[in-house]
Parts: sequence; C-alpha cells; structure tokens
Amino acid sequence: MIELREVSKVYPGQSAPAVDNLSMTVEKGETCVLVGPSGCGKSTTLRMINRMIDTTAGTILIDGKDIRQSDPDKLRMDIGYVIQQIGLLPHRSVAENIAIVPRLHGWPKDRIKKRVDELLTLIGLDPEESRHKFPSQLSGGQMQRVGVARAMAVDPPIMLMDEPFGAVDPIARNHLQDEFLRLQKEMKKTICFVTHDINEAIKMGDRIAIFSAGQLVQYGTPQEILSKPTNDFVKDFIGLDRVVKILSLFHVKDVARRTICTAGESELPNVAGKMRDLGADTCFVLDNGGRAAGFITWEDIAKHGDSAASETMQQIVAGRKKAFVQELVLLRDALSLMLELDTEHLGVMDGNRITGAISLRDIRKHASKKEGE
Repeated sequence: MIELREVSKVYPGQSAPAVDNLSMTVEKGETCVLVGPSGCGKSTTLRMINRMIDTTAGTILIDGKDIRQSDPDKLRMDIGYVIQQIGLLPHRSVAENIAIVPRLHGWPKDRIKKRVDELLTLIGLDPEESRHKFPSQLSGGQMQRVGVARAMAVDPPIMLMDEPFGAVDPIARNHLQDEFLRLQKEMKKTICFVTHDINEAIKMGDRIAIFSAGQLVQYGTPQEILSKPTNDFVKDFIGLDRVVKILSLFHVKDVARRTICTAGESELPNVAGKMRDLGADTCFVLDNGGRAAGFITWEDIAKHGDSAASETMQQIVAGRKKAFVQELVLLRDALSLMLELDTEHLGVMDGNRITGAISLRDIRKHASKKEGE
C-alpha cells in the first residue's frame, strides 16, 4: 500500500508548488492512474514515491514505512519503473537490459538467465529469438514490452509507470494496454500509472486521480469519476462523450437479456407463437447447420404482421447475419456496431453459442442507470 499524507513539492526558484498538499492512498494490488494536463503535478508525484525527487513537505509511506527511512538506491531497486522513452541501454542486448536490476541485487547467473527467459515468455517474445537482440532491432512495441519486463525483473510489489505506452502508435498502444491488463490479473502489483489520456485512465485504472495545477481534484473509481464529476474542470477533462465513456466500463454480458427463442428457417411463419410462449422479444433463426443466420424481433412482427410472407422474414433475417457480438465486447463497441449496421438489436454469443440479445434501449437504460449511481 502507498500512502501520501499532505505531500507538497516546491521546486527551487518557483513560488507555486508543483504538488500542493496531496493526500491519497493506493491500496495493495490496485492500479491507480494519475491523469491531468501537462504540468499538473502527476509525474512529480510519481517520482516522489521512489525518491527520484524528494518531497518539500508531507510524508509518503510504503506498507506503513516512511520512505525517508529507506536508502534511496535500495528503495528504487525494489520498485519497478517504466517510462515513455523506454530507457533501454542501446549497447546492451535485450537479456542484458532485463538483467540490470537482478545483477545489482547480486543474483547468480543461472537465476538471472532463468528469470530473463520467464519474462520474455510472459511478455510474448520468444527467448531464443529475442534475448541476444539489441534495442535497435526491435519494434517500438517490442521495446516497450522489454521495458516492462525489466521493471518486473526482481518481482517488485510496486511498479511506477510514467506514460509507458505514449510513444507507440494507437494500434500497438491498445495491444500493449490489453496485454498489461492481462498480466496485472496474474501479478496483482500495486501500480501508479501516469497518463494525460482520460480514455487510457478509464481503461487501465482501478482508481483514477485527476490533477490540476498541482492539486488533486477528484479521486475515485472510473465509474465514480464518470458518473459524478466533482466540478466543471473534471467534466471538461472527461469530454462531452461522458455517457459513452461509461459504456466502456461494462460488457455486453452485463446487459444481455437471456430468454432465448430459436427457430429453423422453415419455422419462420410460426415465430410469433414461439416468442409468445417463451415470453421472448427476439427469436434467433438457425440455418440447416444449426448456425445463427439472423433474428426476428417483435418490432418486425408488429410491422409486417404475424402472417408475414416467409420471403419477407427471410430477407429480414439475412440482413442481420452480422448483427452479433460476443459477450465480452464492451457496450461502447456494441453501440458502435449498431450504428454501423443501422440496427437497434444485436444477438449475443459466447463463442459459437447464442446466449441472449441486446437492444439500443437496453444500452440506453443501463447508461442512464449508471450515470445516476
């Protein structure tokens, strides 16, 4: 656990504090994202935690111990640190870069080699292919992964990350974010993560700390920040698409309706009766192979009538062949697919299995509920 108690930092020659009377707690195993515009104090806060910068006033505790009682070099060796510029030594191989801190800890060579290979495998790089390469032989995304591996080399309980994915392209950044979230589920590190991107903060953080002019403006979970912004600064920083951002916190499975009605293509004239019997508002139509071919809704039946021609229903079904999403898709992305396909309904799948349905009304209702919580 990391505790900051009334922490301030004033740089020499400046009258205004870079960080002003900051108090906050990062719980063990949580990812806390520090976010705000340039010069707001977020990176200064991060660097005070490992004493790269000393505080002017206040106290920082790690697991209850005042960091001023620790040797700065020893403190830094026990905390993982990742920066945007990656910081790999260009004249050293990937393995040598990852091994820097284990060597400082006096690990034997066999243990270091084993740990390097473990970490390369963990971050998705083949040890045989990667360990002897130099940073110049890696892509930006690969270098960033090696930077993360180096920070994890001695399995530190705390990691500090200063815009770690800011120097790579959007596609690589999204992939690295997903990979790191996967790793964090296994590692359960205590992480302080700096970014200027509110979308990255929402995606990566268990809690978000929003800074402005050296002060902590709001601290809470992503849902708390989005649902109840504390003032106009936070509202403006989040952006006009606040409700859409709320949808990025939830998955289709959280909203999907689970009453399932299925019918073969030959049963199209009878789908209304089946739906009434089951109390379902959607009927999934299966092809001869048992695969989802599309679906019919009560709106279709109301528009065309119970006895609509089979050809009419087949056309409706065929137009919805792509109108399916997996359960773990974000609600934001499900909404995007609805707009792309010009439909208010989607079928929900778990692999190849139909598990439910979701509508625009469902998404709107869920967003309104969460916005008010």
